Amino acid sequence: MDRGNGRSMKSTPDEPVDIESSTVFGAIEEAGDDQAADGVPPARQGSARYVLGVDGLTLVTLDPRRSRRDPFLSARREARGQEKRLGELLIELGFLKPEDLARILDMQINLGPERPRQRFGAIARELGLVTAWQVDLALARQFHLPALAPSSPIHAPELLAAYQPNHSVVEVLRGVRERICQTWLDVKRPRAAGGSGPSAGGNAIAIVSAQRGEGRSFITANLAITFAQCGRRTLLVDADLRHPRQHELFRVDGRVGLSTLLAGRSGADSVTHIVAMRDLYVMRAGPIPPNSQDLLARPEFGRLLAIAEEQFDVVLVDTPAWSDGPDAETVCRRTRAAALVVRADQTAASAAQDFVATLRAAQCQMLGLVFNR
Repeated sequence: MDRGNGRSMKSTPDEPVDIESSTVFGAIEEAGDDQAADGVPPARQGSARYVLGVDGLTLVTLDPRRSRRDPFLSARREARGQEKRLGELLIELGFLKPEDLARILDMQINLGPERPRQRFGAIARELGLVTAWQVDLALARQFHLPALAPSSPIHAPELLAAYQPNHSVVEVLRGVRERICQTWLDVKRPRAAGGSGPSAGGNAIAIVSAQRGEGRSFITANLAITFAQCGRRTLLVDADLRHPRQHELFRVDGRVGLSTLLAGRSGADSVTHIVAMRDLYVMRAGPIPPNSQDLLARPEFGRLLAIAEEQFDVVLVDTPAWSDGPDAETVCRRTRAAALVVRADQTAASAAQDFVATLRAAQCQMLGLVFNR
């Protein structure tokens, strides 16, 4: 079977994305309450569970009396008494001076009858005191949307969902997110009769591509950010142990990660909390091993995903291209759900069709197609 050569190619962040998705079924339970001091959330309360530790996977018994978190109510409690006006936020962010505030308010109050009342941000922009992205960033803070200033060097500029949350590409990715929620994460059904077919349930999803250079890592990273922005505790796992990119996109240390964890050489330090996104955690790939498929085929990887599904609302897994080897198929057998990224004028239709047939034979639900133009 010809899987295509697949040439290395970085996706351009300003390219539009689209999705077509078929109906699938799944189930999810709400994640637990607190976060450990090292940034990794604890396992589900009330039973014995494996957790990430300094020595790898450790079985612990948790207190069943601890309450579970309601993300929406928690956010409201944290916001209560902390609401700030747009002008205050612009001053706090360093975009306005206090004396500018009086100037804007005076103009807002004294507009003539021939001009309709304007919003604070529009007047500030008209006076040349702030730019559009500065107003957008302040509004994001006001509505509790995690976002970064375009000039921030914290992460790579390809993370559009973090730097430009109003970008058209990000809006499309929000549609992708909602389709995944509707067709997999928020759907429940009993296991298929007789045990045939994929088991219902789980919140791990593999993002796959038939060939390299189709924008899979770019899509996965930005999709993970959109999940975190809507309040779902999200873990992004970089399981591309051949050509990893997530540590570059998020600009985190890649010396430890999934490969070292599966090899028993690291523990909780394999996961990084993305502080600017609050609900986002990234498990880097770690050093490139000589036996990537062997590591992913180990039972420890399946246990790791099971742990992650209990600790997080969403687990997105970036995978190697199918043209690089059977790694993606191995991952999809564990996640039981996948979304396929294809690129216009690059992805060979026959390769994509053969890949989808292989995944379906592996009892993996295909959630849909993400079309990267």
